[in-house]
Amino acid sequence: MISKQEAIQIAIDACVNASEKALRNSEYYRCLDPIPGSYSIYNMPTEPSWCIYAPWEDGLEGKMLRSSRVILISKESGKVLYDGSANDEG
Repeated sequence: MISKQEAIQIAIDACVNASEKALRNSEYYRCLDPIPGSYSIYNMPTEPSWCIYAPWEDGLEGKMLRSSRVILISKESGKVLYDGSANDEG
């Protein structure tokens, strides 16, 4: 079983490249359980997963209205099941 902290680290590793060291700070990531009802993830995985709120990697955080980025991490295997929009904008 993957812990919340392990899921956050997997999400950080999955979305941060070497040039974005500032995004390695775990304060930018939140583990949400259960997945918020306001999120509308198309083709949602049925496997139990941690929902990690993560920053977009484009440097525009807080500068525009847009959907949240979420990464779904399998609670069993630690595999990234989804990385994309929460479809919660507006």
